[in-house]
Amino acid sequence: MTSARAELLARLRDRAARLGDAPLVVAGDTVTGARELLARTEAKVRALGELGVGPGALVGTVAGPPAEFISDVFAIIEAGGVAVPLSRKLTRWELDRLQEGCPLDFLAAPPESPLTLAGPVTGCGDRALSRGPGRIRPAFAEAATAQLTSGTTGRPRVALRPAAALLAEADHYRDALRLTPRTTLLCPVPLQHAYGFGLCALAAPLAGAPVRQLPPDRPRMLLRELAAGDVALFVGVPPMLRLLAKSARGPVPAGRPVGFLSAGMALDAHTAEQVAVRLGGNVGEVYGTTETGPICVRAPRPWRPGLRRPGVPLPGVKVTLAPVPGDAPEAGAGTGSGDATRADATGPRDATGPGAGPGAGTGLVTVESPSMMLGYADGDAVDTGPSRGGFTTGDLARWEGDDLVLAGRLSTCINVAGAKVSPEEVEAVLLAWPEVASCLVTGVPDPVLGQRVSATVTPETVDLAALDRFCRERLSDSRTPHTFAAVAELPTTETGKVIRPRNDQ
Repeated sequence: MTSARAELLARLRDRAARLGDAPLVVAGDTVTGARELLARTEAKVRALGELGVGPGALVGTVAGPPAEFISDVFAIIEAGGVAVPLSRKLTRWELDRLQEGCPLDFLAAPPESPLTLAGPVTGCGDRALSRGPGRIRPAFAEAATAQLTSGTTGRPRVALRPAAALLAEADHYRDALRLTPRTTLLCPVPLQHAYGFGLCALAAPLAGAPVRQLPPDRPRMLLRELAAGDVALFVGVPPMLRLLAKSARGPVPAGRPVGFLSAGMALDAHTAEQVAVRLGGNVGEVYGTTETGPICVRAPRPWRPGLRRPGVPLPGVKVTLAPVPGDAPEAGAGTGSGDATRADATGPRDATGPGAGPGAGTGLVTVESPSMMLGYADGDAVDTGPSRGGFTTGDLARWEGDDLVLAGRLSTCINVAGAKVSPEEVEAVLLAWPEVASCLVTGVPDPVLGQRVSATVTPETVDLAALDRFCRERLSDSRTPHTFAAVAELPTTETGKVIRPRNDQ
Protein backbone atom coordinates (compact mmCIF):
# COMPACT_ATOMS: atom_id res chain seq x y z
CA MET A 1 0.00 0.00 0.00
CA THR A 2 1.30 3.47 -0.89
CA SER A 3 1.96 5.99 1.85
CA ALA A 4 -0.68 8.30 0.32
CA ARG A 5 -3.39 5.61 0.63
CA ALA A 6 -2.45 5.01 4.25
CA GLU A 7 -2.41 8.76 4.91
CA LEU A 8 -6.03 9.17 3.83
CA LEU A 9 -7.38 6.75 6.44
CA ALA A 10 -4.83 7.96 9.02
CA ARG A 11 -6.28 11.45 8.73
CA LEU A 12 -9.81 10.12 9.13
CA ARG A 13 -8.71 8.21 12.25
CA ASP A 14 -7.15 11.37 13.63
CA ARG A 15 -10.40 13.28 13.11
CA ALA A 16 -12.43 10.54 14.78
CA ALA A 17 -10.10 10.62 17.77
CA ARG A 18 -10.43 14.40 18.05
CA LEU A 19 -14.15 14.75 17.32
CA GLY A 20 -15.60 11.56 18.81
CA ASP A 21 -19.35 11.47 18.23
CA ALA A 22 -19.58 15.03 16.89
CA PRO A 23 -21.73 15.07 13.70
CA LEU A 24 -19.71 14.76 10.51
CA VAL A 25 -22.28 13.72 7.88
CA VAL A 26 -25.97 14.66 8.08
CA ALA A 27 -28.66 13.60 5.60
CA GLY A 28 -32.19 14.45 6.66
CA ASP A 29 -32.73 12.94 10.11
CA THR A 30 -29.72 10.62 9.81
CA VAL A 31 -26.68 11.91 11.67
CA THR A 32 -23.33 10.13 11.46
CA GLY A 33 -20.57 11.09 13.87
CA ALA A 34 -16.86 11.00 13.14
CA ARG A 35 -16.27 7.89 15.24
CA GLU A 36 -19.16 6.02 13.60
CA LEU A 37 -17.98 6.96 10.11
CA LEU A 38 -14.53 5.55 10.91
CA ALA A 39 -16.02 2.35 12.34
CA ARG A 40 -18.07 1.79 9.17
CA THR A 41 -15.01 2.41 7.04
CA GLU A 42 -12.78 -0.03 8.95
CA ALA A 43 -15.45 -2.74 8.91
CA LYS A 44 -15.77 -2.35 5.14
CA VAL A 45 -11.99 -2.51 4.70
CA ARG A 46 -12.00 -5.96 6.32
CA ALA A 47 -15.01 -7.13 4.30
CA LEU A 48 -13.55 -5.91 1.01
CA GLY A 49 -10.26 -7.65 1.72
CA GLU A 50 -12.04 -10.93 2.40
CA LEU A 51 -13.91 -10.59 -0.90
CA GLY A 52 -10.71 -10.15 -2.86
CA VAL A 53 -10.65 -6.40 -3.49
CA GLY A 54 -7.06 -5.36 -4.10
CA PRO A 55 -4.79 -3.28 -6.36
CA GLY A 56 -6.36 -2.44 -9.69
CA ALA A 57 -9.87 -3.69 -8.80
CA LEU A 58 -12.57 -1.27 -9.96
CA VAL A 59 -15.24 -0.91 -7.27
CA GLY A 60 -18.27 1.15 -8.18
CA THR A 61 -20.06 2.87 -5.31
CA VAL A 62 -23.46 4.53 -5.59
CA ALA A 63 -23.35 8.03 -4.06
CA GLY A 64 -25.95 7.59 -1.38
CA PRO A 65 -26.78 7.55 1.41
CA PRO A 66 -23.94 10.05 2.02
CA ALA A 67 -22.29 8.36 5.04
CA GLU A 68 -22.37 4.97 3.33
CA PHE A 69 -20.87 6.41 0.16
CA ILE A 70 -18.10 8.30 1.96
CA SER A 71 -17.16 5.26 4.06
CA ASP A 72 -17.21 3.15 0.86
CA VAL A 73 -14.71 5.47 -0.80
CA PHE A 74 -12.24 5.49 2.09
CA ALA A 75 -12.58 1.72 2.55
CA ILE A 76 -12.04 0.90 -1.14
CA ILE A 77 -8.92 3.06 -1.27
CA GLU A 78 -7.56 1.60 1.99
CA ALA A 79 -8.16 -1.94 0.66
CA GLY A 80 -6.02 -1.09 -2.37
CA GLY A 81 -8.88 -0.86 -4.86
CA VAL A 82 -10.08 1.90 -7.18
CA ALA A 83 -13.26 3.70 -6.09
CA VAL A 84 -15.64 4.58 -8.94
CA PRO A 85 -18.25 7.15 -7.73
CA LEU A 86 -21.62 6.60 -9.41
CA SER A 87 -24.82 8.61 -9.49
CA ARG A 88 -27.80 7.56 -7.40
CA LYS A 89 -29.83 8.11 -10.59
CA LEU A 90 -27.72 5.76 -12.69
CA THR A 91 -29.94 3.62 -14.92
CA ARG A 92 -29.45 -0.01 -15.85
CA TRP A 93 -28.69 1.04 -19.43
CA GLU A 94 -26.03 3.51 -18.24
CA LEU A 95 -24.42 0.84 -16.04
CA ASP A 96 -24.35 -1.59 -18.96
CA ARG A 97 -22.76 1.09 -21.11
CA LEU A 98 -20.09 1.69 -18.49
CA GLN A 99 -19.42 -2.04 -18.33
CA GLU A 100 -18.76 -2.10 -22.07
CA GLY A 101 -15.96 0.47 -21.85
CA CYS A 102 -14.57 0.10 -18.33
CA PRO A 103 -16.00 -2.99 -16.59
CA LEU A 104 -16.47 -2.79 -12.83
CA ASP A 105 -15.17 -5.71 -10.78
CA PHE A 106 -17.46 -4.94 -7.82
CA LEU A 107 -20.44 -2.67 -7.21
CA ALA A 108 -21.54 -1.35 -3.80
CA ALA A 109 -25.11 -0.09 -3.68
CA PRO A 110 -28.01 0.24 -1.23
CA PRO A 111 -29.70 -3.16 -0.68
CA GLU A 112 -32.90 -1.91 -2.36
CA SER A 113 -31.05 -0.72 -5.49
CA PRO A 114 -31.82 -2.57 -8.74
CA LEU A 115 -28.23 -2.01 -9.84
CA THR A 116 -26.11 -5.16 -9.58
CA LEU A 117 -23.36 -6.82 -11.56
CA ALA A 118 -23.70 -10.29 -13.05
CA GLY A 119 -21.92 -12.19 -10.25
CA PRO A 120 -23.02 -13.12 -6.72
CA VAL A 121 -24.19 -10.49 -4.24
CA THR A 122 -22.87 -10.37 -0.65
CA GLY A 123 -23.22 -7.97 2.25
CA CYS A 124 -20.61 -5.31 3.01
CA GLY A 125 -21.76 -3.34 6.03
CA ASP A 126 -25.12 -1.88 5.08
CA ARG A 127 -24.35 -2.22 1.38
CA ALA A 128 -25.02 -4.93 -1.18
CA LEU A 129 -21.78 -5.80 -2.97
CA SER A 130 -22.14 -7.55 -6.33
CA ARG A 131 -19.29 -9.03 -8.35
CA GLY A 132 -18.34 -8.51 -11.96
CA PRO A 133 -15.70 -10.13 -14.16
CA GLY A 134 -12.88 -9.75 -11.62
CA ARG A 135 -10.25 -8.90 -14.23
CA ILE A 136 -6.68 -8.19 -13.14
CA ARG A 137 -5.51 -4.76 -14.27
CA PRO A 138 -1.92 -4.15 -13.14
CA ALA A 139 -1.93 -0.81 -14.98
CA PHE A 140 -4.62 0.51 -12.58
CA ALA A 141 -2.74 -0.42 -9.39
CA GLU A 142 -1.57 3.15 -8.74
CA ALA A 143 -5.07 4.60 -9.09
CA ALA A 144 -7.26 5.30 -6.06
CA THR A 145 -10.32 6.66 -7.87
CA ALA A 146 -11.79 6.36 -11.36
CA GLN A 147 -14.08 9.33 -11.92
CA LEU A 148 -16.43 9.76 -14.85
CA THR A 149 -16.19 13.04 -16.74
CA SER A 150 -19.44 14.94 -17.27
CA GLY A 151 -19.91 13.93 -20.90
CA THR A 152 -21.85 17.13 -21.64
CA THR A 153 -20.11 17.43 -25.03
CA GLY A 154 -19.55 13.75 -25.77
CA ARG A 155 -19.29 10.27 -24.24
CA PRO A 156 -17.95 10.34 -20.64
CA ARG A 157 -14.38 9.19 -20.06
CA VAL A 158 -12.90 7.63 -16.91
CA ALA A 159 -10.15 9.67 -15.23
CA LEU A 160 -7.82 7.63 -13.00
CA ARG A 161 -6.37 9.55 -10.06
CA PRO A 162 -3.80 8.40 -7.47
CA ALA A 163 -4.19 8.77 -3.70
CA ALA A 164 -1.55 11.50 -3.66
CA ALA A 165 -3.75 13.58 -5.99
CA LEU A 166 -6.72 13.16 -3.63
CA LEU A 167 -4.62 14.33 -0.68
CA ALA A 168 -3.47 17.36 -2.65
CA GLU A 169 -7.07 18.19 -3.59
CA ALA A 170 -8.22 17.90 0.03
CA ASP A 171 -5.38 20.17 1.15
CA HIS A 172 -6.20 22.74 -1.53
CA TYR A 173 -9.84 22.97 -0.45
CA ARG A 174 -8.99 22.97 3.26
CA ASP A 175 -6.50 25.81 2.93
CA ALA A 176 -8.37 27.93 0.37
CA LEU A 177 -11.72 27.74 2.20
CA ARG A 178 -10.27 27.50 5.74
CA LEU A 179 -12.19 24.34 6.53
CA THR A 180 -12.29 23.43 10.23
CA PRO A 181 -14.70 21.51 12.50
CA ARG A 182 -16.50 24.84 12.94
CA THR A 183 -17.22 25.11 9.18
CA THR A 184 -20.61 23.56 8.43
CA LEU A 185 -21.23 22.89 4.74
CA LEU A 186 -24.69 22.64 3.17
CA CYS A 187 -24.35 20.51 0.04
CA PRO A 188 -27.16 19.88 -2.46
CA VAL A 189 -24.56 18.89 -5.10
CA PRO A 190 -24.41 15.14 -5.90
CA LEU A 191 -21.42 13.57 -4.17
CA GLN A 192 -20.24 11.67 -7.27
CA HIS A 193 -19.82 14.99 -9.08
CA ALA A 194 -16.11 15.93 -9.16
CA TYR A 195 -16.78 19.14 -7.21
CA GLY A 196 -19.06 17.54 -4.62
CA PHE A 197 -16.73 14.56 -4.31
CA GLY A 198 -13.55 16.53 -3.79
CA LEU A 199 -14.99 19.08 -1.38
CA CYS A 200 -17.76 17.29 0.54
CA ALA A 201 -16.85 13.59 0.38
CA LEU A 202 -13.10 14.06 0.73
CA ALA A 203 -11.83 17.43 1.98
CA ALA A 204 -14.59 18.16 4.52
CA PRO A 205 -14.41 14.82 6.42
CA LEU A 206 -10.60 15.00 6.51
CA ALA A 207 -10.83 18.54 7.92
CA GLY A 208 -13.56 17.55 10.39
CA ALA A 209 -16.00 19.97 8.74
CA PRO A 210 -19.64 18.76 9.07
CA VAL A 211 -21.53 18.22 5.80
CA ARG A 212 -25.31 18.35 5.47
CA GLN A 213 -26.71 16.99 2.25
CA LEU A 214 -30.17 17.92 1.02
CA PRO A 215 -31.95 17.52 -2.34
CA PRO A 216 -31.18 20.33 -4.82
CA ASP A 217 -34.81 20.75 -5.89
CA ARG A 218 -36.11 21.77 -2.43
CA PRO A 219 -35.26 25.51 -2.28
CA ARG A 220 -37.55 26.19 0.70
CA MET A 221 -35.91 23.41 2.69
CA LEU A 222 -32.46 24.74 1.78
CA LEU A 223 -33.48 28.27 2.81
CA ARG A 224 -34.71 26.99 6.19
CA GLU A 225 -31.35 25.29 6.77
CA LEU A 226 -29.55 28.50 5.89
CA ALA A 227 -31.81 30.52 8.18
CA ALA A 228 -30.88 28.28 11.13
CA GLY A 229 -27.67 30.29 11.30
CA ASP A 230 -24.94 27.65 11.61
CA VAL A 231 -24.18 27.03 7.93
CA ALA A 232 -20.93 28.69 6.88
CA LEU A 233 -20.66 27.48 3.28
CA PHE A 234 -23.31 26.62 0.69
CA VAL A 235 -21.91 24.29 -1.96
CA GLY A 236 -23.80 24.96 -5.17
CA VAL A 237 -23.81 25.44 -8.92
CA PRO A 238 -25.27 28.44 -10.83
CA PRO A 239 -28.72 26.91 -11.60
CA MET A 240 -29.19 26.03 -7.91
CA LEU A 241 -28.09 29.51 -6.85
CA ARG A 242 -30.54 31.13 -9.27
CA LEU A 243 -33.38 28.94 -7.99
CA LEU A 244 -32.47 29.71 -4.38
CA ALA A 245 -32.29 33.45 -4.99
CA LYS A 246 -35.61 33.43 -6.84
CA SER A 247 -37.28 31.53 -3.96
CA ALA A 248 -35.93 33.79 -1.21
CA ARG A 249 -38.22 36.39 0.32
CA GLY A 250 -35.30 38.32 1.71
CA PRO A 251 -31.67 37.97 2.81
CA VAL A 252 -30.88 34.87 4.85
CA PRO A 253 -31.32 35.94 8.51
CA ALA A 254 -28.03 34.54 9.76
CA GLY A 255 -25.64 36.03 12.29
CA ARG A 256 -22.96 36.35 9.61
CA PRO A 257 -23.11 36.27 5.81
CA VAL A 258 -23.21 32.76 4.39
CA GLY A 259 -20.56 31.96 1.81
CA PHE A 260 -22.10 30.72 -1.45
CA LEU A 261 -19.66 28.68 -3.51
CA SER A 262 -20.24 27.95 -7.20
CA ALA A 263 -18.59 25.48 -9.57
CA GLY A 264 -19.35 23.11 -12.43
CA MET A 265 -19.96 25.87 -14.99
CA ALA A 266 -19.26 29.57 -15.40
CA LEU A 267 -20.79 31.80 -12.72
CA ASP A 268 -22.40 34.68 -14.57
CA ALA A 269 -22.45 38.17 -13.07
CA HIS A 270 -26.26 38.30 -12.84
CA THR A 271 -26.43 35.14 -10.72
CA ALA A 272 -23.62 36.39 -8.46
CA GLU A 273 -25.46 39.68 -7.98
CA GLN A 274 -28.71 37.89 -7.13
CA VAL A 275 -26.94 35.83 -4.47
CA ALA A 276 -25.50 38.98 -2.94
CA VAL A 277 -28.68 41.07 -3.12
CA ARG A 278 -31.49 38.56 -2.54
CA LEU A 279 -29.67 36.17 -0.21
CA GLY A 280 -27.30 38.64 1.40
CA GLY A 281 -24.39 36.24 0.98
CA ASN A 282 -20.77 36.34 -0.03
CA VAL A 283 -19.84 34.76 -3.37
CA GLY A 284 -16.98 32.38 -4.17
CA GLU A 285 -16.07 30.18 -7.10
CA VAL A 286 -14.18 27.00 -7.94
CA TYR A 287 -12.67 26.37 -11.34
CA GLY A 288 -11.41 22.89 -12.03
CA THR A 289 -11.93 19.69 -13.98
CA THR A 290 -12.41 16.03 -13.16
CA GLU A 291 -8.98 15.40 -14.65
CA THR A 292 -7.04 18.05 -12.72
CA GLY A 293 -8.99 18.65 -9.53
CA PRO A 294 -9.41 22.30 -8.51
CA ILE A 295 -7.35 24.84 -10.43
CA CYS A 296 -8.58 28.07 -8.84
CA VAL A 297 -10.58 28.41 -5.60
CA ARG A 298 -11.78 31.88 -4.72
CA ALA A 299 -13.13 31.89 -1.17
CA PRO A 300 -16.49 33.66 -0.74
CA ARG A 301 -16.23 37.42 -0.40
CA PRO A 302 -18.60 40.39 -0.82
CA TRP A 303 -19.69 40.61 -4.42
CA ARG A 304 -18.78 43.62 -6.54
CA PRO A 305 -19.25 44.32 -10.26
CA GLY A 306 -16.27 43.57 -12.46
CA LEU A 307 -14.78 40.90 -10.20
CA ARG A 308 -12.29 38.91 -12.26
CA ARG A 309 -12.95 35.22 -12.22
CA PRO A 310 -12.02 32.55 -11.42
CA GLY A 311 -8.92 34.29 -10.04
CA VAL A 312 -5.44 33.24 -8.98
CA PRO A 313 -4.39 29.59 -9.50
CA LEU A 314 -3.90 27.51 -6.37
CA PRO A 315 -0.47 27.10 -4.78
CA GLY A 316 1.57 24.53 -6.68
CA VAL A 317 -0.76 24.62 -9.70
CA LYS A 318 0.92 25.71 -12.92
CA VAL A 319 -1.31 27.20 -15.60
CA THR A 320 -0.03 27.83 -19.12
CA LEU A 321 -2.04 29.56 -21.82
CA ALA A 322 -1.15 27.71 -24.99
CA PRO A 323 -1.66 29.23 -28.45
CA VAL A 324 -5.16 28.79 -29.88
CA PRO A 325 -5.20 26.71 -33.08
CA GLY A 326 -6.42 28.62 -36.13
CA ASP A 327 -7.86 32.09 -35.91
CA ALA A 328 -7.76 34.04 -32.65
CA PRO A 329 -11.00 35.01 -30.86
CA GLU A 330 -12.52 38.30 -31.92
CA ALA A 331 -12.34 41.67 -30.16
CA GLY A 332 -8.57 41.84 -30.50
CA ALA A 333 -7.86 39.01 -28.09
CA GLY A 334 -4.66 37.61 -29.63
CA THR A 335 -2.82 34.47 -28.75
CA GLY A 336 0.04 34.05 -26.34
CA SER A 337 1.26 32.03 -23.42
CA GLY A 338 1.74 32.65 -19.75
CA ASP A 339 2.80 30.56 -16.77
CA ALA A 340 1.38 30.99 -13.30
CA THR A 341 3.27 29.15 -10.59
CA ARG A 342 2.47 29.89 -6.96
CA ALA A 343 5.02 28.54 -4.50
CA ASP A 344 2.90 29.54 -1.52
CA ALA A 345 -0.49 31.02 -0.80
CA THR A 346 0.79 34.60 -0.43
CA GLY A 347 3.78 34.74 -2.74
CA PRO A 348 3.74 36.57 -6.08
CA ARG A 349 2.96 34.87 -9.38
CA ASP A 350 5.99 34.06 -11.49
CA ALA A 351 4.81 35.11 -14.94
CA THR A 352 6.77 34.51 -18.10
CA GLY A 353 6.07 34.58 -21.80
CA PRO A 354 4.34 37.03 -24.12
CA GLY A 355 0.89 36.25 -22.77
CA ALA A 356 1.63 37.13 -19.13
CA GLY A 357 0.21 40.17 -17.44
CA PRO A 358 -2.54 42.69 -18.30
CA GLY A 359 -3.63 42.83 -21.89
CA ALA A 360 -2.33 39.38 -22.69
CA GLY A 361 -4.03 37.40 -25.44
CA THR A 362 -6.44 34.53 -25.10
CA GLY A 363 -5.01 31.03 -24.93
CA LEU A 364 -5.92 27.44 -24.11
CA VAL A 365 -5.72 26.58 -20.42
CA THR A 366 -3.10 23.88 -19.82
CA VAL A 367 -2.58 22.65 -16.26
CA GLU A 368 0.07 20.85 -14.25
CA SER A 369 -1.07 20.10 -10.73
CA PRO A 370 -0.34 17.74 -7.82
CA SER A 371 -4.03 16.76 -7.92
CA MET A 372 -3.95 15.65 -11.58
CA MET A 373 -5.05 12.33 -12.95
CA LEU A 374 -2.69 9.59 -14.10
CA GLY A 375 -4.61 9.38 -17.38
CA TYR A 376 -7.81 7.97 -18.84
CA ALA A 377 -8.83 4.33 -18.56
CA ASP A 378 -8.39 2.75 -21.98
CA GLY A 379 -9.54 -0.84 -21.76
CA ASP A 380 -7.18 -2.45 -19.26
CA ALA A 381 -4.48 0.17 -19.88
CA VAL A 382 -3.97 3.80 -18.86
CA ASP A 383 -3.81 6.45 -21.58
CA THR A 384 -1.30 8.90 -20.08
CA GLY A 385 -1.03 11.02 -23.23
CA PRO A 386 -3.56 13.70 -22.17
CA SER A 387 -1.66 14.30 -18.90
CA ARG A 388 1.85 14.29 -20.33
CA GLY A 389 3.31 17.80 -20.23
CA GLY A 390 0.12 19.22 -18.72
CA PHE A 391 -3.59 18.63 -19.27
CA THR A 392 -5.30 20.92 -21.79
CA THR A 393 -8.78 21.65 -20.47
CA GLY A 394 -10.27 23.02 -23.69
CA ASP A 395 -11.11 26.28 -21.90
CA LEU A 396 -10.08 29.65 -23.30
CA ALA A 397 -8.68 32.24 -20.88
CA ARG A 398 -6.46 35.28 -20.56
CA TRP A 399 -4.35 36.80 -17.80
CA GLU A 400 -5.39 40.00 -16.05
CA GLY A 401 -2.57 40.61 -13.64
CA ASP A 402 -2.33 37.52 -11.44
CA ASP A 403 -5.92 36.53 -12.22
CA LEU A 404 -6.97 33.89 -14.70
CA VAL A 405 -10.09 35.08 -16.55
CA LEU A 406 -12.10 32.51 -18.52
CA ALA A 407 -13.43 33.32 -21.99
CA GLY A 408 -15.38 30.21 -23.02
CA ARG A 409 -14.45 26.85 -24.57
CA LEU A 410 -12.62 26.27 -27.81
CA SER A 411 -14.83 23.32 -28.79
CA THR A 412 -18.01 25.40 -28.55
CA CYS A 413 -16.81 28.57 -30.31
CA ILE A 414 -19.07 29.76 -33.13
CA ASN A 415 -17.35 30.97 -36.29
CA VAL A 416 -19.28 33.95 -37.67
CA ALA A 417 -17.51 35.09 -40.85
CA GLY A 418 -14.14 34.33 -39.26
CA ALA A 419 -14.95 35.92 -35.90
CA LYS A 420 -14.86 33.44 -33.00
CA VAL A 421 -17.85 33.93 -30.69
CA SER A 422 -17.92 32.37 -27.23
CA PRO A 423 -21.40 30.94 -26.47
CA GLU A 424 -20.70 31.37 -22.73
CA GLU A 425 -20.28 35.13 -23.11
CA VAL A 426 -23.58 35.41 -24.99
CA GLU A 427 -25.29 33.17 -22.41
CA ALA A 428 -24.11 35.48 -19.61
CA VAL A 429 -26.03 38.33 -21.28
CA LEU A 430 -29.15 36.19 -21.76
CA LEU A 431 -29.12 35.18 -18.09
CA ALA A 432 -29.06 38.84 -17.09
CA TRP A 433 -32.61 39.18 -18.54
CA PRO A 434 -34.91 38.59 -15.53
CA GLU A 435 -37.31 36.28 -17.37
CA VAL A 436 -34.62 33.80 -18.47
CA ALA A 437 -34.11 30.77 -16.20
CA SER A 438 -31.63 28.85 -18.37
CA CYS A 439 -30.27 29.09 -21.88
CA LEU A 440 -28.21 27.46 -24.60
CA VAL A 441 -26.33 29.30 -27.35
CA THR A 442 -25.19 27.32 -30.39
CA GLY A 443 -24.02 27.93 -33.94
CA VAL A 444 -26.30 27.19 -36.88
CA PRO A 445 -25.10 26.87 -40.50
CA ASP A 446 -25.26 29.97 -42.67
CA PRO A 447 -24.49 29.85 -46.44
CA VAL A 448 -22.78 33.27 -46.38
CA LEU A 449 -21.25 33.69 -42.91
CA GLY A 450 -20.47 30.03 -42.21
CA GLN A 451 -22.40 30.12 -38.91
CA ARG A 452 -24.82 32.36 -37.08
CA VAL A 453 -25.63 32.52 -33.38
CA SER A 454 -28.83 30.82 -32.17
CA ALA A 455 -30.25 31.14 -28.65
CA THR A 456 -32.74 28.88 -26.87
CA VAL A 457 -34.08 30.01 -23.49
CA THR A 458 -36.44 28.80 -20.78
CA PRO A 459 -39.24 29.07 -19.85
CA GLU A 460 -41.47 29.20 -22.92
CA THR A 461 -43.09 32.43 -21.68
CA VAL A 462 -39.99 34.60 -22.24
CA ASP A 463 -40.75 37.72 -24.31
CA LEU A 464 -38.36 37.05 -27.21
CA ALA A 465 -38.78 40.45 -28.86
CA ALA A 466 -37.82 42.20 -25.64
CA LEU A 467 -34.92 39.79 -25.15
CA ASP A 468 -33.70 40.53 -28.68
CA ARG A 469 -33.68 44.28 -27.94
CA PHE A 470 -31.87 43.64 -24.66
CA CYS A 471 -29.14 41.67 -26.45
CA ARG A 472 -28.71 44.22 -29.26
CA GLU A 473 -28.04 46.93 -26.67
CA ARG A 474 -25.20 44.87 -25.18
CA LEU A 475 -23.66 42.68 -27.88
CA SER A 476 -21.87 43.40 -31.15
CA ASP A 477 -23.57 42.30 -34.37
CA SER A 478 -21.59 39.06 -34.71
CA ARG A 479 -22.42 38.05 -31.12
CA THR A 480 -26.11 38.97 -31.15
CA PRO A 481 -28.30 35.86 -31.64
CA HIS A 482 -29.81 35.71 -35.13
CA THR A 483 -32.61 33.43 -33.96
CA PHE A 484 -34.35 33.00 -30.61
CA ALA A 485 -36.52 30.19 -29.30
CA ALA A 486 -38.28 29.71 -25.96
CA VAL A 487 -38.99 26.22 -24.61
CA ALA A 488 -40.35 24.75 -21.38
CA GLU A 489 -37.05 23.11 -20.43
CA LEU A 490 -33.58 22.21 -21.68
CA PRO A 491 -31.85 18.86 -21.09
CA THR A 492 -29.41 19.10 -18.19
CA THR A 493 -27.01 17.01 -16.15
CA GLU A 494 -27.82 16.04 -12.56
CA THR A 495 -26.30 19.30 -11.31
CA GLY A 496 -28.40 21.44 -13.66
CA LYS A 497 -25.72 22.10 -16.30
CA VAL A 498 -27.30 22.43 -19.73
CA ILE A 499 -26.07 19.67 -22.04
CA ARG A 500 -24.35 21.29 -24.97
CA PRO A 501 -24.21 19.53 -28.36
CA ARG A 502 -20.82 19.13 -29.97
CA ASN A 503 -19.98 21.37 -32.92
CA ASP A 504 -19.39 18.30 -35.09
CA GLN A 505 -22.90 16.99 -34.58
